[in-house]
Amino acid sequence: MQFDSFTHASRWLDLATFGPKQGEADALVNKRAKAWFDEQVNLPASSHLKQCEKQFAAQGYGKMISRSTRIRAWLDIALYGDDQLRQKVGYALSQIFVASDQDATLINHTPAIAHYNDLLCEYAFGNYRDLLKAVSLSPVMGHYLTMVGNQMGDPLTGRRPDENYAREILQLFSVGLYERDIDGSYIMGSNGQPVACYDEKDIQELARVFTGWDSLDSHMIEPMTNNGQYHDPGEKTIMGHRFPKNVDAAVEMDRVMDLLLHHPSTAPNISKGLIQKLTTSNPSPDYVRRVTEVFLNNGEGAVGDLKAVVWAILADEEVYTAAPMTMSKIREPWLSLVYIYRALDAQPGAGSPLVETDLVYLKTCNQYPLGSPSVFNFYLPDYAPNGVVSENNLVSPELQIIDWSHIIYVHNFIYGIFRLNLQDKNKPLKKQLYINVEDLKAPFDTKDIHGFITEVSERFFNGAMPVELQHILSDHYNGLDMHAGKWVQRLMFIALSSPYFHVQENRAS
Repeated sequence: MQFDSFTHASRWLDLATFGPKQGEADALVNKRAKAWFDEQVNLPASSHLKQCEKQFAAQGYGKMISRSTRIRAWLDIALYGDDQLRQKVGYALSQIFVASDQDATLINHTPAIAHYNDLLCEYAFGNYRDLLKAVSLSPVMGHYLTMVGNQMGDPLTGRRPDENYAREILQLFSVGLYERDIDGSYIMGSNGQPVACYDEKDIQELARVFTGWDSLDSHMIEPMTNNGQYHDPGEKTIMGHRFPKNVDAAVEMDRVMDLLLHHPSTAPNISKGLIQKLTTSNPSPDYVRRVTEVFLNNGEGAVGDLKAVVWAILADEEVYTAAPMTMSKIREPWLSLVYIYRALDAQPGAGSPLVETDLVYLKTCNQYPLGSPSVFNFYLPDYAPNGVVSENNLVSPELQIIDWSHIIYVHNFIYGIFRLNLQDKNKPLKKQLYINVEDLKAPFDTKDIHGFITEVSERFFNGAMPVELQHILSDHYNGLDMHAGKWVQRLMFIALSSPYFHVQENRAS
């Protein structure tokens, strides 16, 4: 695939990164997408744990790395890191393999959460099976879904193995609740209802596999190990597959990973989940099928090659040709604001390395990385609000966390970004992110509203700003001799608070 226009290149970067910076889309026109993709894959991974240490040193206060420190570190990488594709995929994976510092234990282990983020990014282009195993043995996940210290059942005391992780690895991390066809659609039974992938007995049996695993690392960094004294050695049957007795716990774990990798529903379930996180909330069955086929065979016989899957998701022709109704998604609130910062080359005031912004404070977006209120993520993949969305049998997951209070917070945040820029860059708010709006101010020197609209269109709308919004901006500008910075603040607030910006859609079809 070759980028044949600015809009094509900009849309690619909109989906594959945390937002294109000025000049990046221009540089890709007439270039091959695979070259950019391969370059990104081969870049070394930025470390969230190391960035936590950097931000902690820069803030100059506190006795330990806190949640706000970790969020600053995440923003540091999202805004300035080179490995954008890896980090974007890692962020998507964090909303599938969910662990959260909202947990009462994990809230006091911020470095461990940062390391878990690094783990997801490490495997972003690896094999799904290896990722699933690494997640399963992560002490962060072990504490979050209570597999740490899980012991075999004892009929004398009535103790039973903890079923929490067994339940969620099936429902959320692999096969899903119901059997899926290769195109992601549910397989229906004779009763007209979706066919279940597993039952309670399967969960109970799988929970026995996950006994004996524990963490000896107080920092929650090193993978869990198995204490055979607490592992259930008995025979087990999971989804029709027999696991013989007296098998080493690590071997049994590997067999479960193989079972889940090759289960017919895993490939379409994970493929559709990644599509929804990266490109569109409502992928067509053919789009899901094409990606699933790559999951099942990367062209060299390998199953679960995530690098090949991500390429298949981003490079699919439908992403750049389908109508917006089905090829679109709501920008997550968090990612909308990160996009703005990147597009306007936000930099810490006075050359400070500290990434300080009100995004650090949780009320702004109703979300932050690895801060979900539950293992079911911030929103459900099949959420459909009443009205046009549900009436057209569509879903819009991200709308589940967007309410009126959130809209007010986000709009105020956007307004504040530009208001802050009108103040001196070095005082009084030294520890803040300052955007660069000089190119946006320049057209007002000659009252060139059309030049301003073109610049905004390229920065924030993939070079294809809807005509309706162009008219709104043009009509609002009346040519009064007002400070250019004031015009930028006023018109950018209109543009970036509009629904046109907060919907990622194919506008080139």
